[in-house]
Amino acid sequence: MEPADNAPPKAKSGSGYAYGRYRQPIPLPDISAPGLMGAMRLKEWHYTSVVTGQWFFAFAVVNLGYAAKCFAYLVDRERPANAPEYSELSPMGRAVKFAPSSVSGETRWEAGRNRLVAGHGGDRWQIEVDLPLGPSRVTGSFNFAGGDALALLHRLANGQPAYTHKAAGIAASGSIQWNGQTISLDGGVATLDWTRSVALRETAWKWCSLAGFLPDGRRIGLNLSADVYDGPGGSSQENGLWIDGRLYLLGGVEFALPGDPRREPWIIRSRSGTEVELEFLPLGTREEHLNLGVIRSDFIQPYGTFRGRLAAAGDVAPVPVDGLFGVVEKHLSVW
Repeated sequence: MEPADNAPPKAKSGSGYAYGRYRQPIPLPDISAPGLMGAMRLKEWHYTSVVTGQWFFAFAVVNLGYAAKCFAYLVDRERPANAPEYSELSPMGRAVKFAPSSVSGETRWEAGRNRLVAGHGGDRWQIEVDLPLGPSRVTGSFNFAGGDALALLHRLANGQPAYTHKAAGIAASGSIQWNGQTISLDGGVATLDWTRSVALRETAWKWCSLAGFLPDGRRIGLNLSADVYDGPGGSSQENGLWIDGRLYLLGGVEFALPGDPRREPWIIRSRSGTEVELEFLPLGTREEHLNLGVIRSDFIQPYGTFRGRLAAAGDVAPVPVDGLFGVVEKHLSVW
């Protein structure tokens, strides 16, 4: 079923939630978790990446209730193996203030001198960054705007709501400074994952995201997942392809992980049909493995290039994928 063109003003509708998919973000995703420990059950994150012909910059700000985290990394696509990285944990989430919505206010990470701000105003997202990254600090600002959203308000298996706003293939501009050089992001292509969820105690997913340009110059973006927002038939409800800002829904996919997910190809294919036929080749990896007993996290996010083909229903001809840059991810959290 196609997403509705107009989103409701709020996630809550009467005594329930306005579950569904929308081409516009919900202005106020007023999701709340029940009970005395509700604030600990609510999970929020903002992930953004931007890719150019030479560079890939990605960051995430994550609020878990009892802690918060920020990470960022920068990949030189000509020398991708050793990407400088920043990662910092804030007990009880003191370093983070999360925006009320993906399209209003600011998500701020401030831990001493280390600062990242992701805000939305007018019709665009504005990112400001000042973080340590390997031998230097990364500073500067960039912005991105335009195109359809894939906004999903989903009822999880625990009966609680999850809201996610995905967008990909978005025109970006701006610049960052790192290690004595200015890195222009003008002409780059961005992705967005903004999520607020009363997540299951044990949550697992597989995910992939890419962005770039097709040979004919059109911008392309892709978001695929499995295991986390699956509908009654077992297919994710947040799978989408963007071409020049227009969203085309995709069906469910299966991820075939290799024996060594850091170095060997991943295969992603449609559960039925031939909409998605992709091979992903890792060029490097960001990962974390944490076991504190009642809290566990097992996370691997290789970055690299995709090849294959994508198709969508409607009047869009199949598009080739050859060398487009992005990430895949396998994640298990007990939180």
